[in-house]
Amino acid sequence: MKCILVSCDRSINLRLKFIYIFMLSKMSTMQVFNNFLKSLSISFLFFIPVAHIAAGQERTASSKPSAEPDRIVLNINGDPATSMAVTWRTDTTVSESIAKISGNLPTIFLADSAKEINGTYIDVEGDGVVARYHSITFKELIPETEYAYCLGSGADASEWFTFTTASADPDPFTFIYLGDSQGSNSLYSRVIRKAFRSEPEAAFMIFSGDLVDGGMGGVLQDDEWAGWHDAASFIAAELPVAPVPGNHEYYDPADRQKRELNRYWRPGFALPENGPSGLEETAYTYDYQDVRFIFINSSEMMRNADFAQAQALWVEKLLKENPCRWTFMIFHHPVFSTAASRDNYTVRNLLKPLIDQYHVDMVLTGHDHTYARGTVMPAGEEKKGWQSGTVYVVSVSGAKQYSQDASRWWEVGLTNTQTWQAITIDKNKLIYKAFNAAGELADGFIITKKKNDRKVLRDLPENRK
Repeated sequence: MKCILVSCDRSINLRLKFIYIFMLSKMSTMQVFNNFLKSLSISFLFFIPVAHIAAGQERTASSKPSAEPDRIVLNINGDPATSMAVTWRTDTTVSESIAKISGNLPTIFLADSAKEINGTYIDVEGDGVVARYHSITFKELIPETEYAYCLGSGADASEWFTFTTASADPDPFTFIYLGDSQGSNSLYSRVIRKAFRSEPEAAFMIFSGDLVDGGMGGVLQDDEWAGWHDAASFIAAELPVAPVPGNHEYYDPADRQKRELNRYWRPGFALPENGPSGLEETAYTYDYQDVRFIFINSSEMMRNADFAQAQALWVEKLLKENPCRWTFMIFHHPVFSTAASRDNYTVRNLLKPLIDQYHVDMVLTGHDHTYARGTVMPAGEEKKGWQSGTVYVVSVSGAKQYSQDASRWWEVGLTNTQTWQAITIDKNKLIYKAFNAAGELADGFIITKKKNDRKVLRDLPENRK
């Protein structure tokens, strides 16, 4: 790319030089032309070594680690009422993984009451940089309590961040759901920040895959993660992040046919390892105040028969032994696509029967880079009146947008629109709101669970036409 830019700039200069000679010189046309050819020859001699140097240069990530913690991410990886995990990055001069935690007291002497916790680290080399990723899990916490924590020690310690543990009871709570954020972070950043400003007390944030582009367009993977972290800023350090990988988390910039999990995924998150063997931290589950969340690795489901079967059996067990009133499934590839050219039949064939049999309430996905929300009844059943089956959502929070040309299964559809979703669970009610980047309500409904788990869905009054 650098060689092309040099060539274009040089060509423009030569054209200007030729025009100048032609207009001001008294030389003959042939003399002018000969001088132009000489200049052109010189330019090629100049260009060739420049191109050689540019092609031989190795690129390195622009966001280099230091002794100060950065890329701080909070994660749920156990009982959210009594534990919380955090990961962060430093350079390799930091030889210990240390954090301090305390109840969020009003005193300025917060550190005096803080307990020091030791964790582990792993070094990750990539894009010309070696970084040290640290991980700590805070345990034996008190439910429904606000805590403050800082990372590192001495002059290089981080500022203090806060988080709140879940309640041990089925109290109301809200979480944020974000579809694919990949693409221009200059546009995505406004979405996650608007979501946080609107729902500052949200319990956590769900990401349905393709957080980054996977080295598309020649952008280094580390630089993409830097952009994702910059967009979230301190938000990811205070609201737990619950992501699943998308197809772009499996791309290798050097070999587009190669499929391996992005090297920064597992070091950069501390997610539960309670899924099928071999899919640790990419397929997992947790319960949060009477809601079961099941995170599925649809990328591996679509290309690995063993992982597909293992996940299907694991999901069925989670649904069959589910003690919670509400159930959400989260994965990247939609059961029903908004694109005519896409048909995720493996995902649909394996999961749709389980969704129907166990009456999953909502399925949150991404991948198609549009917004769509629709209710699909179990196979063989017809929707009657306000009766609700499973609600399927495709969402996109980033700037990469596609069209909708599939057979319509959705009730609400949007294109070229970045959205974020706030979902509230309040006993037997589920309140769903989708907002655009300007914070305007784009879609919304309430599901009420009646006796025998019969569900009624009604659009929010402000969403009705």
